[in-house]
Amino acid sequence: MNLSKLAVLRPIAMSMVILLLLILGIVSVRNMTIDLFPDLTFPVAAITATYDGAGPEEIENLLAEPLENAMGTIPNVETISSYSQNGGVLVVVSFHWGTDMDFAALNMREKIDTVRDFLPQGVESPRVVRFDPSDLPIIQLAVKDVSNEMIEAKQLAEEEIKPLLDSIEGVASVTVEGGVENEIKLIVDPRELATYNVTLEQLQQIIGAENLNLPAGSITDQTQQLPIRVTGQFQSISDIETLPIPTNNGIIPLNQLVTVEESLKPYNQLSFLNGEPSVGISILKQSGTNTVAVAEQIHEVLDQIKTQLPEGIEIQTVFDQSKFINQSISAVTSNMIIGSILASLVLYLFLRNIRSTLIIGFSIPISIVTTFVFMYFSGHTLNLITMGGLALGIGMMVDNAIVILENIYRLRQKGLSMKDAAIQGTTEIGPAIIASTLTTIIVFLPIIFVEGLAAQLFKPLAIVVSFSLFASLFTALIIVPLFSSLFLKTKAQKEEHSITLFTKIVDKYKQLLKFSLRHPKKTVIITISCVLVSLAGIPFIGTEYLPAQDQSYINMTVKLPEGKSLDATYEVTERVNKLIEDIEEIDLTFVTIGGGNNFSVVAGTRTNQANYTILLVPKDERAQSDQEVAEQIRTRVSDLSYAKVSVEASDGGFSDDPVSLTISGPNIDVLQELADDTIDLISEIDGVREPSSNYTEGNPQISVIIDRAAASQFGIGSAQIASAVTNATKGVVASRLARNGDELDIRLMVESTYTSSIENLSELLISTPTGQKIPLQSVAQIARDQGPSQITRTNRVREITVRASILNRSLGDVTKDIEESLKENIKFPSNQYKITFGGQDEQMNDAFFKLSLALALAVVLVYMVMAGQFESFLYPFIIMFSVPLAIIGVILGLLLSNQPFGVGSLVGMLILAGIVVNNAIVLVETINLQKKRGMMTLDAILLAAPTRLRPIFMTTLTTVLGLIPLTLGFGEGTEIQQPMAIVIVFGLSIATLITLLFIPSVYLLFDRKKQKEFSEDIHFD
Repeated sequence: MNLSKLAVLRPIAMSMVILLLLILGIVSVRNMTIDLFPDLTFPVAAITATYDGAGPEEIENLLAEPLENAMGTIPNVETISSYSQNGGVLVVVSFHWGTDMDFAALNMREKIDTVRDFLPQGVESPRVVRFDPSDLPIIQLAVKDVSNEMIEAKQLAEEEIKPLLDSIEGVASVTVEGGVENEIKLIVDPRELATYNVTLEQLQQIIGAENLNLPAGSITDQTQQLPIRVTGQFQSISDIETLPIPTNNGIIPLNQLVTVEESLKPYNQLSFLNGEPSVGISILKQSGTNTVAVAEQIHEVLDQIKTQLPEGIEIQTVFDQSKFINQSISAVTSNMIIGSILASLVLYLFLRNIRSTLIIGFSIPISIVTTFVFMYFSGHTLNLITMGGLALGIGMMVDNAIVILENIYRLRQKGLSMKDAAIQGTTEIGPAIIASTLTTIIVFLPIIFVEGLAAQLFKPLAIVVSFSLFASLFTALIIVPLFSSLFLKTKAQKEEHSITLFTKIVDKYKQLLKFSLRHPKKTVIITISCVLVSLAGIPFIGTEYLPAQDQSYINMTVKLPEGKSLDATYEVTERVNKLIEDIEEIDLTFVTIGGGNNFSVVAGTRTNQANYTILLVPKDERAQSDQEVAEQIRTRVSDLSYAKVSVEASDGGFSDDPVSLTISGPNIDVLQELADDTIDLISEIDGVREPSSNYTEGNPQISVIIDRAAASQFGIGSAQIASAVTNATKGVVASRLARNGDELDIRLMVESTYTSSIENLSELLISTPTGQKIPLQSVAQIARDQGPSQITRTNRVREITVRASILNRSLGDVTKDIEESLKENIKFPSNQYKITFGGQDEQMNDAFFKLSLALALAVVLVYMVMAGQFESFLYPFIIMFSVPLAIIGVILGLLLSNQPFGVGSLVGMLILAGIVVNNAIVLVETINLQKKRGMMTLDAILLAAPTRLRPIFMTTLTTVLGLIPLTLGFGEGTEIQQPMAIVIVFGLSIATLITLLFIPSVYLLFDRKKQKEFSEDIHFD
């Protein structure tokens, strides 16, 4: 080990290198981006296209089909789904993971150009939109006025707060939702207008033409060039009321024709914070920016704004992603510190030498700092996954250093000088720790070839763990020998009182080892039997995709039947608020009623729907998890039979629905019937919550069916009739009144009596070209009917998706029960109809398959690395026997912790495959070293195994204890790492204990066979 020798002989130079490394590490940490998760790229893009007036079936034939056909020719497309609704279509194109989405989006635009000429006239140009997780708000605010005068709050949010937030570096957009605004209403009675022979359109033109300030040239007066400006703009409501209007009865003021009043503008969205009216503000950050840094700047600006707010106006944070990030990273950091302390404590208990403990204690921060340097220059961010990888690596980080230090410590006890012990101790054991480190790192190589969401999440973790192991190798080979040569003092050749207990353990181990070596075949058979027996526990372990994360907030949707008004929905939310107001775990509730449809290509609003964001008190301040609180809410609102309520604890937003069943076939009515039957069946399965389908029934609507023959006799057309009805129901903004720095709409409206019922609407007067006024019923039939529903297709086949959540049961168990129930009870009318599982089940099976292949490849790579290190195929083969021994601990750990087997557990097994062989490597390496010195195989085993017992125990305990905080799930945001920690802790612990007896027995059997010494008698001292 030339580097180790150089470090020992050149301590000042190496100290300077360490100091430089520490400075570089601090700078790296300060400049690293902090985020919740690594940058994720989802291979999904969508096309939106609108065609006003067309129903779903027309949209399906005229827009969806040509766009789907065009997208089908693009490379790497996995699925194409379309959602056809009244007036527009959304086509979602999913690509294979790893596709360059910039190039894919460009391909989509080119394909749209090829079919643009085949689309109907009047279709707006289709747009391509990519899905980006950064499009989700990082902060949501609520502005409320204690006096409930929400007009001022809305103005304040839009005119003062929004511009200040928009100017912050890193903020992409700020959206204001809810609140109310004033406007000037001019209420018209069409019959009254008819008596003066004035139309609504004429009033609109007159008001718009009079409310103007216009330049009118210039004049020269006493050598001055003066511009002329004609000012006719309204200054007050009085100017509007007295506006002269020419009629057949002469010129009269406007207020004789219309009723002028200032009132609230029509609204389709309301927001409430803890039951009080409020205005919502959503803030999005720019892609690639530091979430925590942007959030800090936002809060600084908000603190300044709060000092200047008018009396009674309050701003409250509803959701802050940076808060969860800080809590999660703080929890992981605390776990790292606790793990480091426990690892150092283990070292002290074994060696009872404070200098040895300090050497290892100092090597931990050096390894961490070195890891941060690697992360910074490789472009990784500080997030929940990378910090979790660092926490996983804490225990393994000191393994190499402990093995080196223990060997140096042992040589010091034999009387070698500090420098000689440092050089010889590192040289003896260096090759073994290089091999063990490489075997651990090599297991992560197959993850590079794995695709999917799980791979995107765990690749950074694997890379960071690899960085930490490289850093630990650097520390073990350079830092530990350096400090040992300078500070390691111990008592020579004298058994210290402090290790008497361990001496007894060694003696007991020697007895067990001798017994195992007397009966090596029995030892092997018993061990294999234990592995086989442990496999019987597999059916009792459930399966899952990714564990749910407790982010301390819950989403709830309250949906009334289609067509219900905003007021009706508000009344239901009042009832919901009373039902959940006394739940202690709830910190605040923010509800938005109505608002724009999430299906952006469809006009209209969801007045029948309310969306809740329920913020819980911090995790460590409540007895129930977010899932349990969600179930409590779900139980309380279950009696609201007139509304569909969906309650879901936030899971990070990366997984699909736990249960997702796609029913496909040609007939939408048959699909709806099958979906209803499926919902009824899975509702009875234990653990299934809130099953529902994405089938959307049409809204109740009023159809105005024009009689073209009658209309042509009066000289009017469909456009004029539609305009008259629109003006009557929505009104028309004729102009705007500028007042006190604000602008109010001037809206001409027909009296509400004409739109209060179908009968009154039929009496609406329409002007003909001859000046005659005719009722609407003379040229059209008015009827109440059902609007068209949505048509969903995937890969050109119609489908309905049934979704559900699960509680207190594993995904695998629930899926199995659903499969059995559907197989027994669902009868398809023909083979054109089928049900397929999607959602988390599909994601889980895909991830399990790919990661299982990665695990198998990792085992092969570990063997190849060891074969190169030992220059033998036999000894690596012996060492590989330690891998299946970990199965016992893995199954035991999952059963005891009641953890289902998921992607996290599988990644834990991948890591375990690399570290579980380390103890066997050190053991076999030492046996071979003794044999090279002339000892017989049996004697070499009996000497090597007890000699390496202490470093094996120490490295195992440091790894295990370093992961104990993660295993117990301390703090927020540790749910993803917890299954990995459980698998590693139990798998490594059990494998280590068995390895100490099993590997020597296997080694002896293979050595006997190799040397053909089966007949040789074995004598023990």
